[in-house]
Amino acid sequence: MNLEELKNTIDFEIANLNGKDPKDIKVLITLDESNVGARSSSKIKNICMGFDWENGQLRIEPDTRLVRKGNSLTDVKAVICKEYDGRKYYVCYKCGSKLSKNDIYCRCCGQRLK
Repeated sequence: MNLEELKNTIDFEIANLNGKDPKDIKVLITLDESNVGARSSSKIKNICMGFDWENGQLRIEPDTRLVRKGNSLTDVKAVICKEYDGRKYYVCYKCGSKLSKNDIYCRCCGQRLK
């Protein structure tokens, strides 16, 4: 997305607020994390034009970290062992999909496994 596309999107959203005051609308960055309920998000701390190597870029600085330690697909997670009718089987920590005993990555969500 470039700055003009961002401006057009914001102008469109403001035009369709149906009488709401733009001052009352929160602007958030959606995080790519699994959760229950509303999507995880971060407030915006600052927006400014980049300089030096970032010249020509509009930079958005989040209020909190976007990637939290332990929530990355590359972080190794233990498999969960369950039992059904006296037989053991393994499921993914993140998505609950059934796994083979020797899987290194979940076939469904890509989570790295130990």
